[in-house]
Amino acid sequence: MFGKKVKLSKEVFEKAEALMEIRGYSSMEELINHLIEKEFQEIKDGGDEEAIEKLKGLGYIS
Repeated sequence: MFGKKVKLSKEVFEKAEALMEIRGYSSMEELINHLIEKEFQEIKDGGDEEAIEKLKGLGYIS
């Protein structure tokens, strides 16, 4: 990994910790990776053409 840090408000961090426990994620990194991949897939599957074009322009999808 790149070693980047993400700042979260206390409230969001507590929600993330709860999700980790409820869903069985082993780390915050695993949770964040899964949520980002899921969001990308939803954009691609949902046909959000504007978002798809932006992601293509940024080189994240082809």
